[in-house]
Amino acid sequence: MSHELDLKALWKDLDDYSAEIDREARTLQDVWLKIAQIKAKNDQELKDILGKEEFNFLPPDTPIGLNVGGQMFETTVEVLTIDPYSILASLCRRKTPIRPNHDGIFYLDRDWWLFRHILSFLRSGVLPRELEILKELYKEASFYRMEKLQRAIEEIPVDQVIQYSPAAYVASSGLPLVGDGGGSLLGGSEGRSGSSRGGSRSALTF
Repeated sequence: MSHELDLKALWKDLDDYSAEIDREARTLQDVWLKIAQIKAKNDQELKDILGKEEFNFLPPDTPIGLNVGGQMFETTVEVLTIDPYSILASLCRRKTPIRPNHDGIFYLDRDWWLFRHILSFLRSGVLPRELEILKELYKEASFYRMEKLQRAIEEIPVDQVIQYSPAAYVASSGLPLVGDGGGSLLGGSEGRSGSSRGGSRSALTF
């Protein structure tokens, strides 16, 4: 008799366990359905955004000629649209707001020496490591509206930066920099967007 009771209890436990699995399965199906719906909505929103005129670019392999401060550069639409919101990307629109010269070359009255670093970043993600160059490059990125470049500079670890400035020399000697509350080379407790950057610092702060 006790064996029959044990079996009944076992089957009841198995039935309860099976019912619990079914409930969890239905819950997971609901979750995945919601995820699929959100993804479909986001994909459609992205498609709508990219379908706007400002993102209607020329074919990726189209060559683009640039005269930056008297120095000639040649690249492609694919490279210049890495940051699609930038001024450089706007040159690649089918209806560009900036007209090229009669020879099809775009003239930009900017520092060509810094621009070569920008082009290198767009092509391969490579950045210089000299502090003073990074500071100038950060300002130049602001002109070109290249948020991706600014973010990349901000995220460079301090120990990978070559420090040539007097302020950096003071920092390397272990003395605190004026206005710097942490381990940043450039000082300040706020980033470009003005938001607070709490915690320990391991990257450049502008």
